[in-house]
Amino acid sequence: MSDLDAFEDDLIEQFRGHPVLRDIETVPEATLHEILLQRRFVSLAFTPAYDLAIDLLTDEQAIRTARVILREEYPEGTTPGGTPSHREDMVADILAAGVDRSAVLRSRKSPATAAAVEASLELIAAAGESKYADVELLTVLRLWGEVLVAVEYGELWRRIGPILGRSSVFYYPHLVHDAKSQPLVADSALSQTHSDQLGSRLLQLLDSAEAQQRFRVVEQVVVDIKTAFYDQFVGQSS
Repeated sequence: MSDLDAFEDDLIEQFRGHPVLRDIETVPEATLHEILLQRRFVSLAFTPAYDLAIDLLTDEQAIRTARVILREEYPEGTTPGGTPSHREDMVADILAAGVDRSAVLRSRKSPATAAAVEASLELIAAAGESKYADVELLTVLRLWGEVLVAVEYGELWRRIGPILGRSSVFYYPHLVHDAKSQPLVADSALSQTHSDQLGSRLLQLLDSAEAQQRFRVVEQVVVDIKTAFYDQFVGQSS
């Protein structure tokens, strides 16, 4: 199984090295704001993606884990309706990072962002029809929805962290709680990160060479989708 970790870690580093993420500290402010606004639309697809995957999963443990993660997106305090959702927290951080509220109101998905969202949902739908549906679905949820999200937010944090600091209610908590904190081969059932919680069950399902090959194929597609999203900003990165 260590070869799967090595494969995944290589993909993660390739993605982390995308020129837009790599040079995030020097992109023009207008480009940074557009990245945050467009990335918001990808984030808005998180809950539909999880809902779709839950419909298609057959493994009960995987379903329960996905439900827990999904419901954390809408925390509830002592007063019904009194606690912002994670999507609301994201907007709060975007505004605190210097994006004008009028820009949020005017923002619409770019063609590249729309394509990335559609490709992500289609990947989940196709995974549900696979012989190894549970493996593929958990792979998508874990890498697309958790591991690479933490990578994205970690790189963005190098630019927005000095602005938001400890007042961040979205980016910093997510880059911590979504991250891959230990190897896939570790039994991470007790881990507090979403990536490792999903990885614990995924590891148990990767019990054949064919299942492991599907893991590799799906991970590559996820990285390709994520990379294409950031490619739209390459010409604006200097």
